[in-house]
Order: sequence, then structure tokens, then C-alpha cells
Amino acid sequence: MKRLLSHLVTSGVIALGLVLSFGPSSLAQSSVIAVPPPQVSDYWVSISRQPGGTLVFDGYAPSAASRDALGQRAGVDISWLKLGSGAPAGYDAATAFGLDVLDRLSEGRFALRGSVLSVSGVAATQADFITLHQTLATQVPAGLILAKAEISAPRVESYAFSLRRQPNGNVLLSGYVPNPELEQRSLLAVGVRASSTLRFGSGEPLNFEASLDKILPLFALLKEGEVKLDGGVWLFSGTPLTSADAESIRATFARDRLSEAGWGLALAAPAPSAPTAPEQPQVATVAPEPVATEPAPTEETVPAEPNPVTAPAMEPAQPAQTAPAPSASPETLEQCRTNLAALSAQNGILFRSGAAVLAEGTETILASIADAINHCPDAAIDVAGHTDSDGEAAANLALSVARAEAVIAALINLGVGAERLYAIGYGESQPVADNATAAGKAQNRRIVVSVRDGA
Repeated sequence: MKRLLSHLVTSGVIALGLVLSFGPSSLAQSSVIAVPPPQVSDYWVSISRQPGGTLVFDGYAPSAASRDALGQRAGVDISWLKLGSGAPAGYDAATAFGLDVLDRLSEGRFALRGSVLSVSGVAATQADFITLHQTLATQVPAGLILAKAEISAPRVESYAFSLRRQPNGNVLLSGYVPNPELEQRSLLAVGVRASSTLRFGSGEPLNFEASLDKILPLFALLKEGEVKLDGGVWLFSGTPLTSADAESIRATFARDRLSEAGWGLALAAPAPSAPTAPEQPQVATVAPEPVATEPAPTEETVPAEPNPVTAPAMEPAQPAQTAPAPSASPETLEQCRTNLAALSAQNGILFRSGAAVLAEGTETILASIADAINHCPDAAIDVAGHTDSDGEAAANLALSVARAEAVIAALINLGVGAERLYAIGYGESQPVADNATAAGKAQNRRIVVSVRDGA
């Protein structure tokens, strides 16, 4: 009997029903013996999404019930999954997490070995790629370690990229980059006047990031122009700020043999320098709202407005008898205030986490705001950025200004005059809700567009 039990245990039998006879009365008694699966020292499990969509399990499951539960999911193959004791405490949470990740991949693999996770694959869609980028950074189950996360954006067959500086100084990034980090790095390199409609895609040309590292310093030397990747070929074109900048661009092309590598270069001659004072740098207004300086009490003097994003030329003082220029009626201005307040209250201008990059889906609300502004064409407009209290106050102040600038750049692209728009950053200083809750923080992260007081 002992030999039989020993054989059954080592064979991994889970339950055994035995009939034992005792003494001459032949009294039969039935009992069940629970035998655990064999102990596994190197415990692991993996789930692979095949190109056809099937999820194939391999490795170990702690019990038949656990294995059967995994097998109930549609499109799952558990035939390679063995039973074994010694599963880590986070086994169930890890496999659930892995299945959620694989649901957003067109193909890929999830693995758990001990308490260490690894994930790799290709995201099914743009939205899945962005969601996974955030999920893998913040939602790994407690007690588990994410040692590897290699998720590629969906593959793009025709890879394109454009970095364009417009005559008004605004910069627009469009096309594709392989990841959010490269988008953010590019935006920071070209300054706060930049806005992005970039999407994420894999399949970029060889040395794409290295090429951008060469482009960004040269792009800063253009007054206007474009750097474009199309059909696998880079083209650098535009008007340099000065003749010295033009020579610097040409010298870099020659030194790095970019023309030999297939790059195109087309530079226009810089305009001759005018014998005037240099243009003053544009400075975004920061909280609190600036107050106009009180002028000397001279006849017909008009108080000065604070510098807008693009400063208009000063008009000469008009004689007293000259009729004032037509302006919007008080009723029109009040309607404009009402419309902008209602649009701002929707809190629909969203950004990517921790960045001054407009999120996808904000085009509709921005178009509505631009339309409302253009219905009161004489009014100066404040675009105020606010943040929650997470992080350093100084960083939040800078972020609020950068986000206000990003909204202004988008409004200018929608036809609003740059000279009417004023960027203001308040950082975390003016909360409208409790920063102790996630809902409160969401309300505090906002952009408020309004008619400037006194307009």
C-alpha cells in the first residue's frame, strides 16, 4: 500500500479514492487523499499572441482549476501549460495583467518568471500604443517587477516626417516618430512656439533618431523653412537667419557628407539686415496678470498694453478730432465673454501627461474657440494655463506657460491674429478643486480662454 501511494504522489495524481478493508468484518471505508502537483523551483509562465490572434500558454499553472479558468477564454491554447506547485504570490494578478496587455497587441509575448515580468510586441492601434505606454509605466501589479517593456507602435508602410517653421515663427511637427520620448525631445529643442500633430509608428528608416539629432540644431538657424522626410529621403530647405547661418548649415552638410547620403539642401539667400534695432525677444506673460503702467498725464495719451505673443507695431497718436476706429459693441463683447467662458468650462483642451503637447481629439474644441474669438475681432484674448499641485511649483509654472503657448500656436493656425493673443501661466497657484483627489486634480489642470478685462 505504501509503495502504491508513493508511486501515485510522484506521478502528480491530484486526488485518489481508495477502498480499504480492515479485519474479518470487511468493513469498507472510502477516503480521498489530496496530492499537490510536483514542486517547481524555476517557476514561469508565458503567453504569446500569434499573428493569427491565438493566445498560446506555456510554463506552469498552480492548479487544474487555475489552468481550466485560463482555458475558458476564447482563442486560447493551454495544451502546453503544465501543473506545478511553487507559483509566486502574484501569479493570478500577473497573468490577468499579461492578458490585458496582449489584448492591445497585434502580436507579442508576456512572460512571468518568479516575480519578474517582461513584455514585448507591436501595438494594434495608435490608441493602444499610447495606453500601453502609460499602463506599463504606472499599473504593474504590486510585488512584481517589470524588467523588460519593448512595445513598438503600429507599423507604417510609408514613413513621413516634417518640421516646418512658418513666417510668423510658429513651428509645426507632423508625420510619424517611433515613440513619445522622441516627440517630446523634438518639441523641447524647437521651443515653446511649437505644436505637434505627430503620430507614433514603427518602420522608421535606419538611423532616424540620429538624423533628427543632426537636424534640430540646423533647424534653429532657419528664419522659415522645412525639414522633411518623404519616401526615405531627407530634404532641408528654407531661409537662414543670416549669411553666417547659411554657411554653418552648408559646412555641416559637407562635414557629415549628408549630400552623399542622399540628403537634399535648398537654401534661399537671407534678407539683408535692416539698419534698425534688433527685434525684442518675445516673452510669455506669467501669473499674475500684468498691470498696465500708469502713463504721464499728457493729453490724449493711451495706456500701453502688455506685450502679446507677437507684438504689433505701435500706432501714432490720433488727433483729438479724429473719429475712433469702429469696435465691437458692448453686447458683442459680452456675448464673446459668455461663449468663451462656456467653452473653457468644458475643460476639453487636453495635453499628454507632463508635456505641452496637445492630445488627440482637441481639434473640435479649439476650432470652436477660434470661431468664438473671431466673432469679436477687436478684443484682446487671454489664454491662461493652470496645473495641479503634483511636482515642483516652478516646473508647474513653466509647464502652464508652455501649454498656454501651445494653445496660442494652434489658434493662430486656425486663423486667429497672433497680435491679439496673450499667454499667461498660473501654475498650481489658482486651484478650483481639491488637489487631494484625482477628480480635483483633473479639474485644476485646465486652460481658460477669456476676453482681456478692459477690452
